[in-house]
Formats: sequence, structure tokens, C-alpha cells
Amino acid sequence: MFTKKWKELLLALAMLPLFIQPVSAHIIWFNYDNGEYDLLFGHPEDGPEPYETSKFKQATAYDSNRQILPFDINQKKDGLSLTSTSNSEIAALTGFFDNGYYAKVGDESRSISEQEIGQYQDVSHYLKYTKALFDWSDTLAQPFNLPLEIISLQNPLTVKPGENLKVQVLYEGKQIPDVTVEYLGKKLTGDQDGTYLVPIGDEGLQQIEASYTVTSATQPSISYETGFTAQTTSVPESSALLGLGVVGLLGLYKKRFFA
Repeated sequence: MFTKKWKELLLALAMLPLFIQPVSAHIIWFNYDNGEYDLLFGHPEDGPEPYETSKFKQATAYDSNRQILPFDINQKKDGLSLTSTSNSEIAALTGFFDNGYYAKVGDESRSISEQEIGQYQDVSHYLKYTKALFDWSDTLAQPFNLPLEIISLQNPLTVKPGENLKVQVLYEGKQIPDVTVEYLGKKLTGDQDGTYLVPIGDEGLQQIEASYTVTSATQPSISYETGFTAQTTSVPESSALLGLGVVGLLGLYKKRFFA
């Protein structure tokens, strides 16, 4: 009896790494903060990581009518940010980040140069895209023609905690069957029509991820990773701020007299 339970415990411990290994790849995403649109890199569920800013290749800013807007790129201590140089509000941002070539050597992934590709058997080129919406309209709901893109099928800015956001993933503008969609480090299962329901928690909508690999017999495989975010940049009205102030005072009152 004891031997059987001991063997079961050892088997469970041996399989544990298979379950705790992160399934998500690194992605990029934009985060609005006090007038700046920070470009972040990493696993969203773990938080951003430092990155080589030279790998960031392109960004495009749009107004609510999908007209392109000018912006500045700012070098920060931990990465890059964008600031608008237009009188119009940024309603959407897209970005492209070339993370380079990686070769699989045993259980490791090794960063290599393009000139070293022929020295390895299993090589992938990692291309990362992202889209962020800060407003919503029929125009902004249309695809932005990213190679791999997450499309929101409803207004993501109005989805409340406890609800689901319905999305679809397109590769070169077409629905694909083998795409991997993840949210907060967990894989999502799609419906028969290729749509996915993203469960929104108490913290609101977080970064949605998708990945898709295109293999080739003669070239390195291309691993596409894409992210989608939606975030409001408007300042709460004075009445809303007043309401927050009242809630804060009530909380302080309860803490002081009922602790």
C-alpha cells in the first residue's frame, strides 16, 4: 500500500513540470499611462520584461476614422513609449517587433544571427505584432491587416467583469484552425465558427494572446505572435470622481470606527 502511494507521488512530481511550464510566448502590447503609450514585452500574466529596443520595427497610430496620426518615440529606462504629436486623440495603435531567430538545441532555445541559420536543424523566426484600441466604432472594428490579428466581435470597452468578450483570430485575413489563443496564461478553446470567449475577471480586460507557426521544408519556420488590448484613456467626469471620493471617505469611516 505504502509502495503504491509512493510510486504515485513520484509520478505526480515527475509530471508537475509539464503543468507548470508557461504555455504562452512573449508578446508585445501597448499600455496607456498618463499621456504616454508604453510598449511592453513579456508574458502578460507575469508582467513586462526588459527588451532590446532595436527589435521594435514599426508602429502606426490612428484616429477614430482610421486616419494615420503622427507621434514621437521616446526612449525610457525600461523600454520605449509613444506620445501623440497631433491634436486628434489616438484611437488605435498597431506595432511590429522582430524578435529574431532562435534555434532549438536540446531543451533550450538559443538566440542566433541570420548568418548562423544553416548551422542548426530546428530554427524559428519570431515575429510579434500587437493592436490596441482606445475607442470603438464600426471603422475600428474592422481588421487592421496584421499578418496575425485578434478581432474583437463586440465593443471591448463595455464588457464588464463576469462577462465574456467574443473574439476571432485571422491569419492573412482568413480564419485558421490551428491557432493558439491564450488569456492570462491559459489556453482558450474555440467554437466551431473559430471564435473564442474571453472570460473577464474583476480587474477588467487584460491582454489577449494568439500564436501561429508556419513551417517550411527549406526555410526557418515563422512563429507569429500577436496581442490585443483595449483601454479607455478618458478621465472620469467630476461626478464620478466625487462618487469615488465619497466611497473613499466611507471606507475610511468604517475602518476608523469599526476596525
